[in-house]
Amino acid sequence: MIDVVRLHHVSFAVRNLEASKRFFGEVLQFPEIERPNFQFSGAWYAIGDRQLHLIAETCNTNTGTTQISRSDHMALEVSDIGAVKEVLDGNSVEYSVGNNSDLGMDQVFCCDPDGHVIEFVHYHPDRRMGSDA
Repeated sequence: MIDVVRLHHVSFAVRNLEASKRFFGEVLQFPEIERPNFQFSGAWYAIGDRQLHLIAETCNTNTGTTQISRSDHMALEVSDIGAVKEVLDGNSVEYSVGNNSDLGMDQVFCCDPDGHVIEFVHYHPDRRMGSDA
């Protein structure tokens, strides 16, 4: 069984990070919050006790085409990432594991039948981002 602690965040891939930051930060006045030093650009905002993550798209210099660097997704904070893997394995659901353990989180990503990305995240107790703790 997967023990979901809470809906942690919703993520939007954005074409113009600065324009999106002006909209969410200045127009809607969502407070910008700390974000780990990922290998891609973005910004995080608090929406009550939840979060909005903006992720900048990137341009593929080989083809000249624009690609979203990360999919739009929802993230569920869980108490045990191992239990998530067991449930997904037990139901033959393909998934990938994030590589951000050094940033204080373990992640598993899968897709629903329509291709929507679902991130399961477990924050290490001393590194929980954007929480009440």
